[in-house]
Amino acid sequence: MTLTSVINIKSICICAFLAISVVSVLSFGSNTKDNLISIYAQEVTSNVTTNYSNIPSAESVHTTEILKLPANVDTFVMLIVNEAHESWKEEQHKLITDKNAYFIPTNLVIYEGTKLIFLDADAPWDTSHPHDLELVNVNNRENSGASSFSTGTLDYTNTSEPFTLPVGNYSITDKDYEIKGGTINVLENNQGNSNISGNNKLIVGGFYTPTNQVKDTKDNDGNSHPGSLAYYRQAFNENGIEILSEYNLF
Repeated sequence: MTLTSVINIKSICICAFLAISVVSVLSFGSNTKDNLISIYAQEVTSNVTTNYSNIPSAESVHTTEILKLPANVDTFVMLIVNEAHESWKEEQHKLITDKNAYFIPTNLVIYEGTKLIFLDADAPWDTSHPHDLELVNVNNRENSGASSFSTGTLDYTNTSEPFTLPVGNYSITDKDYEIKGGTINVLENNQGNSNISGNNKLIVGGFYTPTNQVKDTKDNDGNSHPGSLAYYRQAFNENGIEILSEYNLF
C-alpha cells in the first residue's frame, strides 16, 4: 500500500507514499561494511492461492491509524519512521505526516502467536538518532508500568530480535524522544497462525517512500538514495515481495 506524505521546508515539497507489502518467507542480514540491512525474499511453493483481502488497505491504515492483521500472518515488521526523533508537541511540522508519524501503524492489532520485529528507518543526516522502544502491558495491574519488552538501542537500519507478546494491550514509548505513543493489541488466537493448508505464512510490513524520484539522489555523505515508488515496485517484484496496496497522502 502506498502512503503519501509531504515535507514542506521553505516551500520545497517532497511527496511520498505509504505501502503495505507481503512475502511468504523473509530473512534479514546485515552488511557491516556500510551498515545496511539486506532483505531477502524466498519463494514458497504451494498450490493454494493466498487471500490478502482481509489485510486492510493503505488508505484505511492512513485514515484510521489502525492495522488489524488476520491470524495467518506469521510476522509483522513494524517500521520506525524516518524523522521519528522529532517532538510530537513541538516539531510536528518536521514529521513526514501527522498520521502514523512514528510507527506504521500507530495502532497495531494482531493475534497471539504473531511475531513482531521493529525496523529503524529513522535515517541520520549529520547526527544519528538511535531508538530504544519500550512496550508495557497496560492491563497488567500486578506489574503496572513494568516493561514487557524492550528493543534495546536500534541504530538506523537495525532490527530488533523477533518476539511475541501474550494476550493484552501494550503501549509503545521511546525512552529517548517525546513521541506520540503507539499501541499493540494482542487478541486471543483460536485459529492458529496458518491458513487452511498450513503453508504460506505471511510476513507483512508497511513503508514510506517518495512518490517520484527526488532531484538530488545523494545524501550529505555522498551515498545514493534511489528510493521512489517506481524503484520499490521493481526491487520488490524482483525479490518476490508483493505490494498489496498504495495510497498517496496528498
